[in-house]
Amino acid sequence: MTKAWPGNFFEDFELGAAWRCPTPRRLTHGDVSAYIALTGDRTPGYCGGGDLVHPLVVFHTVFGQTVRSISLNARANLGYADLRWHRPARVGDVLVTDVEIVGLKENSSGTTGIVWVKTTGRDVSGEAVLSFTRWVMVKKRGTAPTAWRDAPVVPELGDVVDPSTLSPTIEAARPDEAAGARWGFADYAVGERIVHGDGMLVNPSDHMAFTRLFQNSAKVHFDGLAMDGRPLVYGGVVISHCYAAAHNGLEGRAGVCGINGGTHANPVYAGDTVYAVSEVLDTFDPGAGSPVGLVRLRLVGIKNTPASEHATMQWKHDDPKRPGRTRYAPNVVLDLDLWESVAK
Repeated sequence: MTKAWPGNFFEDFELGAAWRCPTPRRLTHGDVSAYIALTGDRTPGYCGGGDLVHPLVVFHTVFGQTVRSISLNARANLGYADLRWHRPARVGDVLVTDVEIVGLKENSSGTTGIVWVKTTGRDVSGEAVLSFTRWVMVKKRGTAPTAWRDAPVVPELGDVVDPSTLSPTIEAARPDEAAGARWGFADYAVGERIVHGDGMLVNPSDHMAFTRLFQNSAKVHFDGLAMDGRPLVYGGVVISHCYAAAHNGLEGRAGVCGINGGTHANPVYAGDTVYAVSEVLDTFDPGAGSPVGLVRLRLVGIKNTPASEHATMQWKHDDPKRPGRTRYAPNVVLDLDLWESVAK
């Protein structure tokens, strides 16, 4: 026997089980500064010395709290749905995270299964700050089939978060001279593609430092022996690098306030260079009394392909193994459908 806990394997999860994850985390100015240092994010409302905390810092903090009990033995984090920030987070807030298992499916390989987890980050008073559902592929401990191979439970998840129910951080909106913004909410048209252009080389020290900052200890991101010398880059690093790059062309943004869904389409490893492209899918104006409008964006992450090719790239191609179906191109690493608040 050893006192060191190996983490949950797929067989250990029970449908409907719910618990609070360790460990509570206080948000600090250090977290804000470290996030900027590791991503270069320039979203104006979170860089000006106030006490607002970047929405993605909140996301990574809550996500990281779930790892020890959910995804310590993960093969890969696969996607997200119905992700919304319920109120702005501020320096000094202490976050705790509750999880509930809402879906289980054993994969046909018999070596892994997919776990759907409803996740809610709260302040210590119990008020929800962030909520979402994610699904993750987790290793099995043994080879015996589970009940979830022949009778999987897959939750029904909505396609789009109703923008009228979202809570954009109004106070993060900045005037043009502070944001350096050339474009306002009304300038974004459905159907346009924005090639952001700024690539980011992912190196081992930075992606591991980022992952440790949020106490994400999943083995696939650190264990060089288990990963044949190529630890997998945490998908949140890819999200944050793409989001940081998307500032170029979205300088007037006040912060993401909802994510409709997302897929980590292909893996990223140290040595890859990541770029971002946004496509405008929809817009929503909360009304004349709001200083921001909401722009629905498809944020696509691309690796190792020059920006000069992004304007005409196709994100998916016909799947030769499954006639009539498509698959992501191998250089597409992220497909994130989000609501961004943009100053009018």
